Amino acid sequence: MESGVFLPCLDQFMLSPLVTWVRTFVPNDGGMHLDFSELLDGVFLNDIMTQINPSAASQGTKKMSKDPSQRIQNLNFLVQQIKTFYLDNLRQLIMTPLPNVLLLGRTPYCEQSLDEMRKLLLLLLGCAVQCEKKEEYIERIQTLDFETKAAIAAHIQELTHSQENVLDLQWFESSELHPDEMEAVVRNMTTHLRHLLDQRDTHLETIAELMQEKEGVVSVLSSPSSPQCASYSPTIQQQQVGTQQHLAVELADSKAKIRRLRQELEEKSEQMLDCRHELENMEAELKRIQQEV
Repeated sequence: MESGVFLPCLDQFMLSPLVTWVRTFVPNDGGMHLDFSELLDGVFLNDIMTQINPSAASQGTKKMSKDPSQRIQNLNFLVQQIKTFYLDNLRQLIMTPLPNVLLLGRTPYCEQSLDEMRKLLLLLLGCAVQCEKKEEYIERIQTLDFETKAAIAAHIQELTHSQENVLDLQWFESSELHPDEMEAVVRNMTTHLRHLLDQRDTHLETIAELMQEKEGVVSVLSSPSSPQCASYSPTIQQQQVGTQQHLAVELADSKAKIRRLRQELEEKSEQMLDCRHELENMEAELKRIQQEV
């Protein structure tokens, strides 16, 4: 995206209620100015997550905002911590697609990256208002202006009151569900299963495309030099070396993408199996209730 178009979007994002809420964690000593790069490198957001969940495993996040690999590593660690907190502490399963840390790490200054950062901050907000110290964090929200408070309340409701975004696993542990509620949950689970299958198929297609690209790059790199290479000028030879180095970098990136996509595919498959198991249990429970009725 051109800077003339992106900068107004970035300015608007940095004034949004979610970012305003994040600013409540900035120390009052004035030693830190929160800008988009501070969000991107993941260090400050990981610190917030540590405050929310002190018992979480810590990782030495490094402040290297210009290094895409380090940004991706920091943000990926944060996403995994958030996912684990929802599942283990809150007994909730995140159903929405997780933030794309690859996009945030590699092409952070585009409009889509703002959407991914919004997802990340929204999930972090959900952790804060449901953790053991939620009263403290809610009091901080109460100090903000009325419009910001109302917007944050809407964000919280968007996340915690919609089974399409976050699935409350405690529902399945309750035996007091009304048949109509059970039927609604079954419909939602069926929709989620369909989405998971679509995502699985998309990941498989992406992996296949990357594998083809990798094989093409490997064949180019491994092909023997042409007999005419000896007559090439130094400039052409340098261009060939530069091209080969560029292809080697692309090959390494493709391998990394394949590894990440395989990991995501495994996670989606596990979620799909869990959802399918829960769906079967709910269908059996629904039939039992209908028979009793």
